[in-house]
Amino acid sequence: MNEPKQRQGLLAGVLLILSLAVATFLATKSNARQLQIYNLRATTSYQSLAHSVDLSDLGRNSLEIYRSVAEKKESEDSDDDEDEFEEMEEALLEGEDDRSSDASKQLDSILARKKAKKTSNTAAAAASSPACRPHFNLALRDNRWSNTTKFKRIYLYHARKAGGSTIHRYLAKVSDHYGIELRAVEWNAMEEPGTYDDAATFYVTHLREPVERSISHFKYQGRWNCRDLVYGGKRGDFTPTEENANKLETWMETGGHVPYECRMRGKKSEGGKHPIFFLGSCAVNCFTQWFSGLSCPTWEIPAEEQYAVAMEKVLQYNFIFVIEKLRDPAYVQAVEKFFGVPGIAEKGQPYCEKQSHRANAKFPLIVRDDTRAKLTTLNKVDIQLYHELTDCLEDVDLRGFPTWDPDRFDLHTYNASEAKIKMREAKAAKKAEKEAKKAQKET
Repeated sequence: MNEPKQRQGLLAGVLLILSLAVATFLATKSNARQLQIYNLRATTSYQSLAHSVDLSDLGRNSLEIYRSVAEKKESEDSDDDEDEFEEMEEALLEGEDDRSSDASKQLDSILARKKAKKTSNTAAAAASSPACRPHFNLALRDNRWSNTTKFKRIYLYHARKAGGSTIHRYLAKVSDHYGIELRAVEWNAMEEPGTYDDAATFYVTHLREPVERSISHFKYQGRWNCRDLVYGGKRGDFTPTEENANKLETWMETGGHVPYECRMRGKKSEGGKHPIFFLGSCAVNCFTQWFSGLSCPTWEIPAEEQYAVAMEKVLQYNFIFVIEKLRDPAYVQAVEKFFGVPGIAEKGQPYCEKQSHRANAKFPLIVRDDTRAKLTTLNKVDIQLYHELTDCLEDVDLRGFPTWDPDRFDLHTYNASEAKIKMREAKAAKKAEKEAKKAQKET
């Protein structure tokens, strides 16, 4: 009587072990499948994006880097560790005691090695940060560099409320001093080095601690509207008060107080309207959005992938100003030695700076601890980008910054005054052409 019960108990035990093994296998297989789906979605997102957006509008750069990052991710996920994953799955399926008994530990070990590899790559990227190791090499296509071709243009990517007006003012001095073209861009996506074929370009941008930048942006433009402060609103009688001020607690979105939505542009003859990146007000992960140019919600590109594109672009730049460091006389001296022109400490004057300062002085902003904590959490991607690019300054001898190298630039080939006259003439001609077309339609 006892023998059949023992057999039944043994059979039940075997079935339980098999069910656990199969369940573990399916869970592991599901994770691997989710990874494949994620990579497929990334590639599909890129393909749909490439078909729906004019590459020239977005600056081909962001899309090309996005594709290369997706391909790189796919390649990295196919390394030797994947063979071990497959072996682990087979062991779990077949119920091999020596493998399945400690499968969880072994899988954790593989994941730890992957994390260590990622950390190592991150450290290597930070070691080459232009914030700590500025240089005079020219970025070419296909990740190549040149130290012989002379620069004809300085490009500044101006990130809003991060000291950009001060940097722009200073680089204008550098441009005038050496007779080099200066091209400053904000709101649009950052230009990728190696993609501008008309002139060899020296690339510059700047960073500020993301949470402080976000709060500064709120005080400048988010608490009250800049136009209201400057022009007095629609009726000309607007006066800032606590009652008509927006709250910092609502300044928690990719577009400031609201989620960011890309603008739509395009003609029927060109296939209809499509989204383009153009970001002004911003409270969350703004550097990542501006640098990558890939945050249009309809494109469904995760913040982590935007971050990868942003990092790949900015690591090809020649110099990154770190605004907090401008308080350090040694840093100021190193910067002015690098560019060969004094005056970086002279502050710029943004559009409604005086009015917003006056209003905020009259009604001081109180930032609650929980509000700052929430902004910190929301800006975690930007905070990572900021620290990976700037923490290296803690270990860098600023006296080691290079000295201005005039032999690397095609000097005195650009006249800013003449360029402004030509620009005004071009605008006037375009306006006249537009008015002529309008008059022709009316007749």
